[in-house]
Amino acid sequence: MDRPQAIGIRINPSEEFSMFYIHSIYEEAVIEEFRAEKETIILKGVRTKSPAVMEYYGFEDTKEFHPMNQRLGAVFIIRRGMGEGQGLIVRDRKIYLSEIGERGDRIQLRVESVSLGKYFWLLLRGVGTTKQSRGE
Repeated sequence: MDRPQAIGIRINPSEEFSMFYIHSIYEEAVIEEFRAEKETIILKGVRTKSPAVMEYYGFEDTKEFHPMNQRLGAVFIIRRGMGEGQGLIVRDRKIYLSEIGERGDRIQLRVESVSLGKYFWLLLRGVGTTKQSRGE
């Protein structure tokens, strides 16, 4: 979003993916679990072992996973942190935000339903495989 680049990742309807990061205040690991549905991203829950992070988010118990089921819409903006260790997990693929943007950049996650034909067209253009500049 702050830089003219895009990375496309194909996921199936109702497929889950995760965002991992180190909490900026408590320096503890956090994983947010999401599910993509037609034209929306749903935050399914937050996973952490840190009581301090649990308290920060307002969780009242000390379970490692806290279910949420919060609909975020088709577009979700995240900011790449100043530290390392922040990224996405889609199936067995780990994508570090440092591959997508610079520290402090806003990064847009978007879910979009596309036909199989459009998917193959995007693959031919190279948008489902590697980082692309939008000006090409």
